[in-house]
Amino acid sequence: MRARIPLVIVALVLGGGLAVLGTVAGWPVAAVIVAALLGVALGALLGQVFAWTRATAGRLARLENSVNHRLEGLKTGAERRHEATMQLSRQSRDAISRLNRTDELKGLEKKVDALSRRQLDEHRETRHHFVQRLDDQVALLEAFVQLQRLVPVPLPMPRPGTWAASEDLLLWLAGYVLERRPSLVVDLGSGQSSVWMAAAMRTAGYTGRVVGVDHDAEYAEATRALGRRQGLSDWLTVVHAPLIEQDIDGRRVTWYDRDALTDLRDIDLLSIDGPPGQGNAQARWPALPVFRDRLSTGASVILDDMIRIDEQVISDEWMLRYPELVPTRLDYEKGALVLSVPD
Repeated sequence: MRARIPLVIVALVLGGGLAVLGTVAGWPVAAVIVAALLGVALGALLGQVFAWTRATAGRLARLENSVNHRLEGLKTGAERRHEATMQLSRQSRDAISRLNRTDELKGLEKKVDALSRRQLDEHRETRHHFVQRLDDQVALLEAFVQLQRLVPVPLPMPRPGTWAASEDLLLWLAGYVLERRPSLVVDLGSGQSSVWMAAAMRTAGYTGRVVGVDHDAEYAEATRALGRRQGLSDWLTVVHAPLIEQDIDGRRVTWYDRDALTDLRDIDLLSIDGPPGQGNAQARWPALPVFRDRLSTGASVILDDMIRIDEQVISDEWMLRYPELVPTRLDYEKGALVLSVPD
C-alpha cells in the first residue's frame, strides 16, 4: 500500500497541473477535463515507471547485497576451509611428531623395562647372596658354639675368621684331634688353630704335641703366649721358621727355613695355612714335597683357603704328583682340601 502512494501523488500532480493550465488557457471545460484525465493517466504511468524503476533498483540492491553476502559467505567458508586445512596439516605434523616421540618412548620404555628386569635380577641375586651369607654366618656361629662345647677353654679366645682359620675349619681340626688322637700335629701358620688343637688334646686326655710353625717371630710369640694363658704349654710348641729363598725339588721357592723343621717326623696331621701368599706365588706348594716322606701311615693333610686360585693350582699339582693320596673337598667358608695317606 505504501509503495503506491508516490504513484497516486505523481498522477494527481500531473493531472491537476494540466487542468490548471487548461483553465488558465481558456480551454473549454471538456478539454480541461480531458487534459486532467490525460495528466492523471500520464502521471500514473510515470509513477508506475518510477515505482518499477525504484523496485528494480531495490531488487538490484538486494541482489547485490545478496551476492555480496554470498561472496562474503564463500570467502568466510574458504577461509574456514583454509584454516581447517592448515589445522589438519598442523595436526598431521603433530601426529607425526608424536608418532616419532612415541617410537622413541617405546624404545625408552624397552630400555627402562630391561633396566627394571636387570635391577630385579640383581635384587634377587643380592637377596640370595645376603641370605646365603647369613646362612653361612649362622653355620659358622653354630660351628663355634659346638667347638666351645666340645673343647672348653678357661679364658676367652680371639675371634676366628679373616686371617685366622674360620670356625668351620677349627671345628674340623678339633674334631679330628678328639676322634683320631694324633700324636704329632704340624700346623704351618700358627695361631688359633694351634691353640684349639692343643686344647682338644687336653680335653681328650692324652699326651700329644702340636707344633705351630710361623715365619713371623712376633706372631709366633703371640701364639705361644695365648697357649700359656690357656694352660696348654704341655701340648703346644711354637717354632719360628723365617722365610728364605731355597731350592725344593728343583724349584726355586721362598718358604720356611727347613733347618728349623728337621725334627718333625711321623706326622699324623699336617695342617697347611701358611705361609701367606701375598707377594709369593703358590707359597704353600713346598709343604707336601718337604713333608710327604715324614707323614705317618693313615695321616691326613689339610690345605686351607681353597677358594683361592693359587691353592687350587697347588692341589691339582699335588694330586698329579702324589696319586696315592685320597682327596676330600670340604665346602667351608674358605674352602679346604683333605688328602689322606692310605693305611
